[in-house]
Amino acid sequence: MDFRAGGALLLALTAVAWLPRGQAWGQALPPPAAAPETPAPVPPDGAIPPQATPSETPPPTAPPPTGPPAAPAPPAMTTEPVPDPADATPVIETVAREPVRRPRLSAAVGMGGSFDAVGFDDHDVRAIPTFVSVLGIGDGAYGFDLGAYATEAAGRHGNQNPIDRLAVDAFGVIRPGAWFRPDDARYQLRVLRGLAAELGLGFERDGRSAVSGTRFVVHVGARADFPLTPAREPTELRLRLAVRRGIGLYTPKLYGSTAADVTSVGDSAAELYAALVVVF
Repeated sequence: MDFRAGGALLLALTAVAWLPRGQAWGQALPPPAAAPETPAPVPPDGAIPPQATPSETPPPTAPPPTGPPAAPAPPAMTTEPVPDPADATPVIETVAREPVRRPRLSAAVGMGGSFDAVGFDDHDVRAIPTFVSVLGIGDGAYGFDLGAYATEAAGRHGNQNPIDRLAVDAFGVIRPGAWFRPDDARYQLRVLRGLAAELGLGFERDGRSAVSGTRFVVHVGARADFPLTPAREPTELRLRLAVRRGIGLYTPKLYGSTAADVTSVGDSAAELYAALVVVF
């Protein structure tokens, strides 16, 4: 009984192993039927069909750096020589300046008379020949002059003992008429612009031959220039009439051969002279 039961079990297992899978486990279930597709709705006439929405594409991502950036390439070598800045010639632009106008110069030579009473017994004023030379700078409203004045009286008046005077003066000149219509070339206005007053200092030697004395004087004077050439000439010729007086700052004394022969040197009354003037 036990032997039969074991053989039957073995036979049953063998039969099960050789049978097909479907037949062994029964009929397999069929796959479920697919749902029918719903047709897309048809748009009405004249309607614009909706456009398909493009699929969104993610932005590209930059690749991660692979290493440090490469060094820049060295500049190409050239065979041309590089100019030296020290050899370059500098170009300097300068603004042209107007030429500086120099003041006009003048030279005057003339003669006249000095009215003097020093050395005369009767103390009467007499005319003594006078020689004058004046150099000047500036012909406008202001100027500066240097003048030399010499009188010659010795030996001209018999038994009288007049004195000779020699003076050198430096003085300023002012012409008030220079401010009145300076561009007007009429003759009367040119004469007006030539009227001037003088004021300065001088040094004077007074004496008779080897016997002499010196003194400082205050120079005062006035003058008038009369043009002799046309206006606006580069060089002008003028006739000058002038008066001068030297006011002594002190009174020197001249001693003769005797104790009573003492001459006090005072001021002359005035000196009048005429001179030719060249202005350039």
